Amino acid sequence: TATDPYQPAERRFRLTRGVLERLARCEDLNIGIITKSPLIARDTDVLRRLQERSDLEVHISLTTVDVALIRQVEARSPMPAVRLRALRRLADAGVRVGLIVAPVLPGITDDVPHLEALFQAAREAGARFVHAGPLRLYSAVRDRFLPMLEERFPHLAARYRRAYDGRSGVPRDYARALGARIKQLQARFGFPANDGMADRYGRRLAPVQRELGL
Repeated sequence: TATDPYQPAERRFRLTRGVLERLARCEDLNIGIITKSPLIARDTDVLRRLQERSDLEVHISLTTVDVALIRQVEARSPMPAVRLRALRRLADAGVRVGLIVAPVLPGITDDVPHLEALFQAAREAGARFVHAGPLRLYSAVRDRFLPMLEERFPHLAARYRRAYDGRSGVPRDYARALGARIKQLQARFGFPANDGMADRYGRRLAPVQRELGL
C-alpha cells in the first residue's frame, strides 16, 4: 500500500478487509501493507490466511515512542503504545510484521538514543524486522509540513529549506549516513539488515557514510 488502508472509515465500511479476503483466495502474491492504525489487528485472521498462500509483510508505522513528541509531529495519530500492542497481537498470531520508522525527521528523530528506543520497543513487541527511511517532501507534503516546522521547531526551519531546496529527498550524504546508522542498529538488535519495501522491489541501499547531518 502507498496510502494507509486503515483510514477511520474502515472501521465502519470494512473495505480493506474485503480486499484482503479476496486476496486470500489467490496464491503467490507479493503483498506489503503499511499502516499506523491499530485497526489492522482486527484482521489478524484474514492476514494469517493470506500469508499461508502468498508472501506478506505488515509494516506498522511509528516515528517515535516519545508521546509528547508524537503529539507535535503526528497530532491525530494513534499513540505509540497502541500501535505496538497491535504489532504484538499480529506477531503472536504468526503474521510477519515489523516496524517501519518513516519518515525519520532530520534533527528531530534521527539521533541514536531516539532510534535505539524505537528498535528496543520493536524487539519487545515481537517485530520480525525494522525498516526506516528519511523524510521526503513532495509538494503536497511540503505545503503542510514546513508551516508546522516553523511553528513547532523554528530553529530547524532554515536548515530544512536549504536541505530540501529544489528536491523532495534528503541530500545524498545524509541518506547514506542514516542508512549506515540504521544498519548498525539492525545488527545490534538482531534484525535483518535490509531496506524493507525497497529491498522487496530490488532497489539497492546507498553506500555508508560516517557523518550524519544536513
